[in-house]
Amino acid sequence: MNILAFDTLDSTNTRALAMAGAGADPETVIWAHRQTAGRGQQGREFASPPGGLYFSLLLQPELVPEQLSLVTLAAGVGCCRLIERSCDLDVDLKWPNDLYCRHRKLGGILTETTPVTGKGSVMVVIGVGINVNTPVDEFPEEVQPLVTSIGALTGKLYDLRALLHCIVEEIIQQVQTLQRNPDKLLALWKEHDYCKGQTITWETGHRCITGIGRGLLDDGRYSLEDQSGSMHAILAGRIQPVFCATKEDK
Repeated sequence: MNILAFDTLDSTNTRALAMAGAGADPETVIWAHRQTAGRGQQGREFASPPGGLYFSLLLQPELVPEQLSLVTLAAGVGCCRLIERSCDLDVDLKWPNDLYCRHRKLGGILTETTPVTGKGSVMVVIGVGINVNTPVDEFPEEVQPLVTSIGALTGKLYDLRALLHCIVEEIIQQVQTLQRNPDKLLALWKEHDYCKGQTITWETGHRCITGIGRGLLDDGRYSLEDQSGSMHAILAGRIQPVFCATKEDK
């Protein structure tokens, strides 16, 4: 593991993608104490105030193309398991990429890929943002009711470098689990499923469908049963529990 630390970056994923294109080795970690243009899913802004843990991990997993989307799920499992073990918190996963604790957002994951020149393979960039020591009032006012941090929940301050090292190791371990035994990885994800059994909305394009979350499918898509009883296998878009579906989730 090679950790490259920065005080401020626009986006750790942007820097990691550039480094991957320039030949950086797998297991390189780009870590920034602050991001000025953090990116979330579908181009949304990811709020990145000081005190959070913001990093991107480069990996070159041995996966077939249709399995690459599962890397996000593996990273989520890794983050969940490490936080639960180290911080004594129960953490949930909202498909495909958000960490939740006590019904508030604790962090998010953005996974991107880039070709490896001359090798016929791809480098996966796993971007992770976790609210660790950040007071909730440091977030934009409109999202403060929707977010939390590890420190706010436990009343403790955490060594970000030590936490970074442990989380990266756990993510690597879970990606290895995905390579060896995808069914086991999906089973681990299902243990943390935040939306199963909840009323949720699915926003995709100009459509918004409301129904009940029925859980993760074997191919990594998410299942929703709409109000007419029809089943939808969600591959893309945004799902959100109804109780906060009208608010911005950052």
